[in-house]
Amino acid sequence: MDYQASMRLLELERELHRREAVERFPVFLDYTSPAYSRQWFHTLIAEKCQALLQDTLPTQKLMIFVPPQHGKSEIVSRKFPAWALGQNPLLKIVGTSYSADLAAQFSRAIQRTIDSKEYGEVFPNTYLNNQKAKKDSQRGWLRNVDMFETVGFGGFYKAVGVGGSLTGTPADLGIIDDPIKDALEANSQTYRDRVWDWYNDVFLTRLHNNSKQILIQTRWHTDDLAGRLLEYEGDSWEIVSIPALREDMQLPEDPRQIGEALWEERHSRARLQEVEQRSPRTFAALYQQRPTIAGGNIIKREWFKHISQTEFNRMHNNEPVVFFIDTAYTDKSDNDPTGIIATCKIGNDLYVTHAEKVRFRFPDLLRFVPNYVKQHGYTSRSSIRIEPKANGISVIDQMKETTGLNVTQTPSPKDSKETRLNAASPTIECGRVILVDGAWNELFEDEVCGFPSKPHDEYVDVLCYAIDYHIANPFKPIDKARIARQVY
Repeated sequence: MDYQASMRLLELERELHRREAVERFPVFLDYTSPAYSRQWFHTLIAEKCQALLQDTLPTQKLMIFVPPQHGKSEIVSRKFPAWALGQNPLLKIVGTSYSADLAAQFSRAIQRTIDSKEYGEVFPNTYLNNQKAKKDSQRGWLRNVDMFETVGFGGFYKAVGVGGSLTGTPADLGIIDDPIKDALEANSQTYRDRVWDWYNDVFLTRLHNNSKQILIQTRWHTDDLAGRLLEYEGDSWEIVSIPALREDMQLPEDPRQIGEALWEERHSRARLQEVEQRSPRTFAALYQQRPTIAGGNIIKREWFKHISQTEFNRMHNNEPVVFFIDTAYTDKSDNDPTGIIATCKIGNDLYVTHAEKVRFRFPDLLRFVPNYVKQHGYTSRSSIRIEPKANGISVIDQMKETTGLNVTQTPSPKDSKETRLNAASPTIECGRVILVDGAWNELFEDEVCGFPSKPHDEYVDVLCYAIDYHIANPFKPIDKARIARQVY
């Protein structure tokens, strides 16, 4: 192929690309930013925005929950208004964020996109006032950091911070990008009420019957703006919730396996797990879009008492350690893990001395349990009590045959986990469940206090079993040897 033919082919390819950018917002992202690294979830977000604009969503309201630094604002707040004005330069758009400064930054980014050569190739009829322009047609059209108009049409983009005024500004499309700045604001009832009042008293008053809304944010709190909207009118919103680590198969467009990171090249699974280890509750909210009530849902964090390992050793007095196990034998991350806790009753209180979760195949689980219990206080007076589901029965039978450990099954529960945890909550609330200090405390408390919002609940199961056995069950076996020693 000669040089001229090659150039004609390149021109044809670019023309096809340009035409596709007119029709498809995801392609527009690539065309106007050739270095843009569009991931599958970027495409999904862009397609949802396009569907909203073109009335092919079942609703006029779109919520998008994505972890921090995964590009949601670049798509929705910086590029989408430009593409939407290209599609319809008569549109009236309001863009908001937690501060006027950030809203102004979005405005400047949109203007840079519209001023670009690539945008002019895609949408030649949509442009802004340029003070250096010689054409009289461009003069007199408003353009500043807070608001700009499309020349010849009068469509506009208005930037405002949450709490700012929108008087006299009707909107066909309203975009709210992160109405809460940080944890301090999220945990302030006063600030959350202020955001809610502004949304109802200011933002909504500028919309009409055909107006469309987009709310994008990371979830800080169960009572944030998204939380209140979901509570009051959840059925009227299209919701796209994308966790940093995949936990279930509910989002059909998600190509990941359970446990895989959303954007491994930028935010690896290993890094995300480090974030989770440091602060499970923050990770669940900001990265997994599952905020829990501060302090806990059914169980409050402050209900758990703590004791040092040294203090526990001093008062232990050889009371037997009893182990509770919720079994699952697999080494795959898409299955539930096995949960195990070591417990000890001293006086009227229940001490949880250790907790751990593992994912093992059946033979490896059988090898793990004896080693674990021996490392964490097993004696001849201890017992290992296992939930009697299918996996548990197999583990019980095999361990009885191959070990000399005291293995038995817990009574089969008749009630739901939520009912059982509610029944156990008074025991925890009155301070009778005490955790021995250890690195496992944070994850244990986070799961129990986060229930039922957490994807796993093994610790809830075994804790309920432990409370039933040690405190709530008057018919547990009598330690005859201990009574004989006391009598003697």
